[in-house]
Amino acid sequence: MSWTQISPRIYRFTDTCNAYCITSGDRAILIDAGSGDLVNHLHEIGVSRVEWVLHTHHHRDQSWGTPRLRLHGARVAVPEHERHLFDQAELFWQHKRVYDNYNDRNTFFTLAQNVPVDADLQDYETFTWRDVELEIIPAKGHTHGSSMLIGHVDGQRVAFTGDLLCAGGVLYQYHALEYGYGDQQGALFTLQSLQTLRRHAPDLALPSHGDTIEDPVGDCARLEDRLMALARLGGGMRFLGGNWDHGLDILPDPKFIQVSRHLLWGGPHTCSNFYVLLSESGKACFIDYGHAFWAHMAVAQEREDGDTMRFVVHHLDELRDTYGINDIDMVLVTHIHDDHTAGIPYLVRHEGARVWALDEVAQVLEDPAGWCSTPCTLPKPIPIERKLTDGERFQWEEFEFEVHHAPGQTEFHSVLATHVDGQKVAFTGDNIFLELAPGHTGDMTVQLFQTTVLRNSIQLWMHRRCADVMDLVQPDLVCPGHRELIPWDPRRAAEYRDFIARKERVVRDLLDDPVDHGVDLWWARLVPYLRSVQPGETCSYRLLLRNNTERPARLEARLLVPDGWQTSDAFQPLDLQPGARGELTLTATAPPTPDIRRILTAELRINGKSHGPIPEALVTVTAP
Repeated sequence: MSWTQISPRIYRFTDTCNAYCITSGDRAILIDAGSGDLVNHLHEIGVSRVEWVLHTHHHRDQSWGTPRLRLHGARVAVPEHERHLFDQAELFWQHKRVYDNYNDRNTFFTLAQNVPVDADLQDYETFTWRDVELEIIPAKGHTHGSSMLIGHVDGQRVAFTGDLLCAGGVLYQYHALEYGYGDQQGALFTLQSLQTLRRHAPDLALPSHGDTIEDPVGDCARLEDRLMALARLGGGMRFLGGNWDHGLDILPDPKFIQVSRHLLWGGPHTCSNFYVLLSESGKACFIDYGHAFWAHMAVAQEREDGDTMRFVVHHLDELRDTYGINDIDMVLVTHIHDDHTAGIPYLVRHEGARVWALDEVAQVLEDPAGWCSTPCTLPKPIPIERKLTDGERFQWEEFEFEVHHAPGQTEFHSVLATHVDGQKVAFTGDNIFLELAPGHTGDMTVQLFQTTVLRNSIQLWMHRRCADVMDLVQPDLVCPGHRELIPWDPRRAAEYRDFIARKERVVRDLLDDPVDHGVDLWWARLVPYLRSVQPGETCSYRLLLRNNTERPARLEARLLVPDGWQTSDAFQPLDLQPGARGELTLTATAPPTPDIRRILTAELRINGKSHGPIPEALVTVTAP
C-alpha cells in the first residue's frame, strides 16, 4: 500500500479501496478511508492531520477504517441517504431479515459497528473545505445512496465517482445492479448517473477501484452501450423493474413528449406524469415534478434497509438545450403525493421556482410532519408562495388558470385547468385513469375509472364532487398523473360519473348506516402526527373531527398518553351538525427524562358511546 500522486494536491492510497487525499499545506481531507492504514503513511506526503473523511457510499471496503481516522481527529461526512448505514449500522443488523428474504440489495456489505457522523453530504449541495468546493451529485446505481463529488482542484475538473464505473467503461461489480429479487434496476439507475456525469464533463474521474479514468465522458458512453446491451436481452432481465410497457426507446436518457407548441409531457415512462407549460417570454411552469422512473420509489423491500425517497434530477437539461428555457418560474401542484412532489424541493432551492397550490394541498406540503398520518407524504417541507382557494382563477404569464378542490384519490387533491394552444386542458393528478378491464359481458375493454384509496381519506361525497368538477371544467384534454393522456368529451364525462355512481351504490350496499362512518378512516385525526419534544414540555394537539352520522351529534375526546406523561382525564365536548367538521385542542406534558418514540392516542365518544382510542400520534422526548 502506497501513495500515487495524481496532481500537485491530489494523492491516491491503494487499499481495500482507493482512498483519495486532497491537501492544503499539512492538512488534508480524504475521500473514503479503506482500512484506515493510510494514517501510518500521511507523513510521506507531508500531512500532519486529516480534518474530514468524505464517503461516496457505505460499503465496508470504503469505510471500515474510518474509526481509526476519527481517533486521529478527523470528522466524518456521509451521503445523506446512507447515514443510517453508518451511525445506525448495529440497528440495521438487529433488524436485518435472514429467512424468507427476497431483498437482494448489497446492503449486506454494511459496517458491523456504528460510526458517528458529523455531517450529511446532501444531494446537489456543496461541501466546502478551505479553497476546495465539491458538489455532491447523486450517483445511484452501485448502491441506493451513492454520491459522487465533483469540483476544481489544481486547475482541473475532477470527479470522485465511488463505484459508479471503472476505467475503460466497465462496472466494478455486476451483482450490485440487483436491487429486488432477480431484477437489475441498478443498471437503470447507473445509466441515469452516467448521463449526469457526462453532463458535468470532468477532465478526469477518480474511482474507488482501479486506475484513474482519463476519458470520463468516453468511458461513460462505453458503459452506457454495455448496459443497453444488457437491457436488450429482454424483459426476463427485469431491467425496468418489470415494467416494459414503453420499451427501450426511453433509455438511456428519457425525453419530453411535445403535446402541443406550449405543452410538454414528461412521458408515460416517468414514475408519475409531470407537465411543463412554456410561455412566449421563455419561462416554464411545471405541473408536478416527481421521479424519472418508478424504480426510484423507496417502497416495500427497500424499507427494510431504511431507504428514504431520493430524487435525481431529470429532463431539465433537455428543457434548456432543446426548448431554450432557462427560467423555471412556477410549480403548480395537483396533490400531495410524494411520487408527484419529490422533485419540487430541488426546483425551489436550485432553480428559484415559486410554488402555488390549493390551500387543502398546501397545508400538507408545508407541514409534512404534522400530516404524515396520510400516506405518500414527502418528508421535506415545500414552501408555498401562494395558497389558492377552491374555484379561484389566476394568471401565469399568458395562461389563465382555474383551480378546484377535487378530493378523489386523496382528500388533499385539486384539478387545475387552462387553455393551451386552442384546447382546454385539465391536469387531474391521480383522479382519472383508463384501464383495460373486464366489461359487463366479460370481454376486456378500456374503461375510465376514479381511483379509490381509502387510507387517503375518503367520504362518499368527495367522488361525486370530482364528477361535478369535471362537468364544470369541461376540458378537451385530460392530462392525468399516470398513464396516457385522455381526450375528453361528454361521453367520457358521462362514463366517469356513471362509474362513481355505480361504485357508491355498491359501497352503500356493503355497509350499515351511517355508511360514511364505515368509509371514512379519518373522521378523527391528531395533528401533528410526528413530533419531538423536550423533557417536561407541554404540547398541544389539534383533534380534527367529522360527524358522519345523519343527525346532530356530540363528540367527546380525551388524550391517552404513555407512562410518565401527564394529561387531563376529562373529556372535551364538541357539538356538530350532520356532515359538519370541527376541532378540539388537547394538551399533554412530557416526562422529565428523554424517551424513545411512543404513540399517544385519543379516546372518542359519540353521543355518549365510546369508540375507544381511534387516532394516534408519534412523539419522541429528546435530550435537551
